[in-house]
Amino acid sequence: MIRKTLLASGIAGVSLATVAATVAFADGTERPAAAKSGWQKVGEGMTGGVSGLAVAGSEHGRIDTVVARDNKEAGQVRLSAVRLEHGHAPVVRDLKWAGSEVPKDLESLDTVPGRPGEYTTLSSGDGGKFRPTVYGLKVSGGTATVRWSAPLPGTGHYKGDDTQNYEAFAVHRDRATGKDVAVWATRGSNGTASQVRAAVLNPSASAAKNVFSHVTDPVAFRAPWPAQDEVRHISDMKITADGTVVLSAAQDPNKNSGPFSSAVYEAGRLTADKGRPELKLTKPEEVRRYTTADNRKIEAVALLPGDRALWGTDDEDFGGSVLLDHVED
Repeated sequence: MIRKTLLASGIAGVSLATVAATVAFADGTERPAAAKSGWQKVGEGMTGGVSGLAVAGSEHGRIDTVVARDNKEAGQVRLSAVRLEHGHAPVVRDLKWAGSEVPKDLESLDTVPGRPGEYTTLSSGDGGKFRPTVYGLKVSGGTATVRWSAPLPGTGHYKGDDTQNYEAFAVHRDRATGKDVAVWATRGSNGTASQVRAAVLNPSASAAKNVFSHVTDPVAFRAPWPAQDEVRHISDMKITADGTVVLSAAQDPNKNSGPFSSAVYEAGRLTADKGRPELKLTKPEEVRRYTTADNRKIEAVALLPGDRALWGTDDEDFGGSVLLDHVED
C-alpha cells in the first residue's frame, strides 16, 4: 500500500501546515492565497503552472522543492525553486536555465537517487519540430545547469500527436543492482491509452544514444476516472523506493478556465530481473480524487515519508498551486 511504501522514500520527516495567507513571488510582491482549501499558489496565470515537482530536501517543518513550468516561448521561466514552510507563505525563486538549448514544454521533474541537487526533466517536444528530450540537471544557487541530454527512445518519428505526447518521466534506483531505471509515459487521451515504458538509465554514457538501454515494450494504462472531456490518463508519475508506481490522471477540456478534475492512483510495480527492468501495471487503486468542483488539474506528484505527498497543479488561467496531502490507507 502507498502509506507503507512512502515510509521508505528516504526523505526526512516533516510536519507542515498547508495554510498561507499570501503568496510571495520572485519580484518581491505578495498576493492573496486560497488558504481555506489548503492549496497554496506558487505561480500566476498561464505561465505559472506546475508541470513537474521534486523535493530537494526537508527539515524542521520546511520543504524545499523544484518545480517545472511547461512554457514554450523565449524568456519564459522553465524551472523555479519553491520553499514551503510552516506558518509562512510559499517563497518562489525562478531559476536560470544554463545549457546549449532552452527546452519547450517541460512536463516532468524528478530527483536522481543518491545525487543531491541533481534532477531529470522531460521536454515533451513541440508539434513534431522538436524531438522529446530528457535533460540531466544540476541545480546550484539560482541556476539549473544541463549536465547531459538525450532524446527519448522510440521518438525518432515523433509527430506530436496523442499517441506520442509525453507527460511523465521518473527515475528509480533498483535496490538489488544499484542501477537507475527510468520510467516514462505518454499522457493518452480519452479512448487512447497511455503507453508506459522503462529502461536502464546510464547518464554517464559517452554518447546520447547509449543513455537508455534495455527498453521495455510499452504497457497500456487507462485511468478509470476522470472519464470524459479530454482525459489525460497519466499526467505525472513517481516510483517509490520499493518500486510502487504512483501516478496522476487529469481532465482538461481544452478551456483555460476549466472545469478540471484529477485523481491519483497506485498502479503497479517496477522490478528488475538481472538488471533489466520489468514493469507490471495492475488495476489502479485510487489514492485521492479531486472533482470538477475543486477545479484542479494535477500534473505533478512528489512523495514524502509516512502518509504525505505533494500534488502540483497546472490550472491554466488560474496558475499553479501545490498541496501537502495525506495518503493514508
